[in-house]
Amino acid sequence: MTEILFIGRDDDAEAAVLAALDGSTYSVHRVRTVAAASALLAEQRFDALIIDFDDAGAGAGTGPGGGPGFDLAQLLGLFLFVPTIALMDDFTPEMVVQLVQFGAQDSLVKSELGNERLTVSIQCAISRAHMAHYDSLTGLPNRALLFDRLTHAINQSRRYDHELAVLFIDLDRFKFVNDTMGHEAGDMVLKTVASRIRECLRESDTVARLGGDEFIALVTNLDAAVSAATVASKIVESVSRPIMIGGNGATISASIGIALFPDDAESADDLMRLSDAAMYQAKQIGGEGYQFYRPDMNSSALRRIGLGVALQRAIRHDEFELHYQPQIDLNNGEIVGLEALVRWNHPERGMIPPDQFIPLAEELGLMTPLGNLILGLACNQIAEWQRLEMPVLRVAVNLSAHQFNQDDLLEHVQDWIDKTGVDAALLEVELTESSIMQDPEAAAGILGRLSDAGVRVTIDDFGTGYSSLAYLKRFPLDALKIDRSFVRDVTHDASDGAIVRTVIALAQHLGLQVVAEGVETEEQLEFLRANSCQFAQGFYFSPPVPADEVFGVIARLERQNLRPAVDEMRLGA
Repeated sequence: MTEILFIGRDDDAEAAVLAALDGSTYSVHRVRTVAAASALLAEQRFDALIIDFDDAGAGAGTGPGGGPGFDLAQLLGLFLFVPTIALMDDFTPEMVVQLVQFGAQDSLVKSELGNERLTVSIQCAISRAHMAHYDSLTGLPNRALLFDRLTHAINQSRRYDHELAVLFIDLDRFKFVNDTMGHEAGDMVLKTVASRIRECLRESDTVARLGGDEFIALVTNLDAAVSAATVASKIVESVSRPIMIGGNGATISASIGIALFPDDAESADDLMRLSDAAMYQAKQIGGEGYQFYRPDMNSSALRRIGLGVALQRAIRHDEFELHYQPQIDLNNGEIVGLEALVRWNHPERGMIPPDQFIPLAEELGLMTPLGNLILGLACNQIAEWQRLEMPVLRVAVNLSAHQFNQDDLLEHVQDWIDKTGVDAALLEVELTESSIMQDPEAAAGILGRLSDAGVRVTIDDFGTGYSSLAYLKRFPLDALKIDRSFVRDVTHDASDGAIVRTVIALAQHLGLQVVAEGVETEEQLEFLRANSCQFAQGFYFSPPVPADEVFGVIARLERQNLRPAVDEMRLGA
């Protein structure tokens, strides 16, 4: 049943509306004044409004015909998020333009109500309003409609002395699903999550999508804070259930921040801001849970916002530098290459490690400009070492999934090679499995062109993502890197040991080199050498160091005479 609210004092106009609408499809309610309509809308939702603009009672006590006292903006502003149809005996062209500008979806002359004209107008008005105020993917209210409902709920809660809660919901690991299973799968996850959150709420509550993987639940008429906790617990549990997509299960979770009216804040903006701060805290302690806002969270959220602004400035002002970690040939103990790892040299906070700013760069969409900057730093450093006639070493740089999928990646790589004059064979790019599996066919073409340009290509963190052996055979790759999470417990965990042996065997089968990262102990090194791993890097050899310390580290490693140690391990294998 489509609920219609008619606003006006003219009985004949109401009769004409009733005669034009099918009573089995439309339910028409009537109030005589705008004030009465506003009060009723505070208690009940309607699908559309019909306002009789010939009726002086509709115009807050002023003349209706566009006279000096008639404030269209004020009148229609009261019903901004409800589809509205204006009704008059006649309209001037100026009046029609004003009505549209101030939010009315249609304007009708009363003599045109028959012949389904009003029915068509109502359906079109509802459709247009839905497109303007609802998210096209999930069908949930969007940010604009959410703020209207939140403001209204605050007014009602203040009037009746009720509590309400704003739950800021952010999905954990959603980016991983998008990267590994594709954007269509990501859209399916978002629609499923939207449905699950809605099922956890009452009809009187609201769930909205802000954008991306962020949702808001507005829970009204609370008895106590524990009610908000109960709702949050239900949402966390519901979202964490596996989502089946094309026969595969996608598993994500939710981090939720909760802010309460009136305890924490009394405005819509403040409740949103504080619930966001609480959500961030929930993520910081591991995700898949909820946190109520506490005053001490403000400083953390403000620091995060400040860091985001500083990060954008840092990219513009080249505040980043590369540290380099040697890669060792386990057959002869020689240093064969370096992995370039970015550090942020903040003017006030000093050196900031990547785990503190890379996630923020991803969140802010800054990975492509940051990645291009890193690529330039690496090429410039190779060129500088060549100019100084230092030993030639290959340098590996990491490409983010977003950077890899940019249309101009190849142009950026070639531009830096041409600009700096470095030998392309000295540049290596490292990509995760998830980066290339977003679109394997397109990835094969990009990797082929990188390889044709002479750039070495390596799959980083192999074993932590999802890839197909059939595709791996088709990709023009040079090496696989075993993720440090498998190397860490390789001598204590049988499963990790089996995984490492399998990756080494797979690489050999595909004709690829294999690099183990995260080597920290001699026992790990012995295991890798005994299982024919060719290359390794990690703190056992050296931590990442600034460019001006690289060749000092190389000299130290040469003095340590790694070759005999490696030869002894070979004999003992």
